Amino acid sequence: MIKLAVLGSTGSVGTQTLEVVEKFPDEIEVVALLAKRASEKLLDQAIRYRPPIVVTYEEPSREWLSSLPEGTEYMFGDEGLRKAISLADRVMNAVSGIHGIKPAYYALKEKKTLLASNKESIVCLGDFVRENRDRIIPVDSEHNALFQLLEGVRREDIRFLYLTASGGPFRKWSLDEMKKATPEDALKHPNWNMGAKITIDSATLMNKGFEMLEAMNLFDVELSRIKVVIHPQSVVHGVLELKDGSFFLHAGKTDMRIPIMHALFYPERKEYPFGRVDLTFLSPVEFEPVDEEKFRSLYLARWAGEMRGVYIPVLVGADEEAVSLFLEGILEAIEWARRKVRKIYEESLLKT
Repeated sequence: MIKLAVLGSTGSVGTQTLEVVEKFPDEIEVVALLAKRASEKLLDQAIRYRPPIVVTYEEPSREWLSSLPEGTEYMFGDEGLRKAISLADRVMNAVSGIHGIKPAYYALKEKKTLLASNKESIVCLGDFVRENRDRIIPVDSEHNALFQLLEGVRREDIRFLYLTASGGPFRKWSLDEMKKATPEDALKHPNWNMGAKITIDSATLMNKGFEMLEAMNLFDVELSRIKVVIHPQSVVHGVLELKDGSFFLHAGKTDMRIPIMHALFYPERKEYPFGRVDLTFLSPVEFEPVDEEKFRSLYLARWAGEMRGVYIPVLVGADEEAVSLFLEGILEAIEWARRKVRKIYEESLLKT
């Protein structure tokens, strides 16, 4: 029986994780649920799965507390987080943004198996992640695909790793059009149903920038050997190019429950319980180069990855703030963040 803590249980990945858990009730026990707010959704999850503890970072009402099922304890903040991790064998870190860094650190420090869905933690905890990569199973579809592909090849045979990007809602927009985009425009992802933060990052391709840094830390690969390619259909999730000219592709329908299920049960594989598709369902398959003049996030991520040190968390923090401001309606936020990071870069050149 797998003892599972789901951190960020009310978000998109957390919710889909619990959908998988429901299909395997005799093999997975939910020992903890964690979310930022004591919402009705979290309460419903607590009643349905009856974990030993539920954790939030905002104080719940007395009525909410009194509605918890018998046998479920409420805990607040970091104390609850540490307790949740201590009860688990596997920790699904589906907490959004920079708030997912601390859960990843605690999970790895406590020698738990980390199911990593939070990009920022893998990016910012670089050396620590590299030291503990044998206990990390990536959940993001792209890194989960590469994780599986890399098991079947010798490292010395690999030329490049490819991360695929749908291109988001702005794939065919000009740069001038993108400068006038609204949050509503950016939140219209063509293929995936995700939370607001990751959807905005997908629209700017900053998520692919972070994914390059993730791949560098997870798989011990130089940034120069990690490429991004536009793949509008989002059915090919990762590609390896080998030195003999071969390409190995990992493909599947756009359903996050596939990589979630793989991570939950790794190294065992389970029958997919949500409706299979025929191979022809995945057609057609197209690839396009990325316009890096339009999607400057990839340049910023490569620069930060080459600079290392504080530059990576600075980029992550600047993006977090920019996305927050953009969602609040400040359209200049992303350009402001770009100028801020560029200024830090120029100041670093002066110092050297």
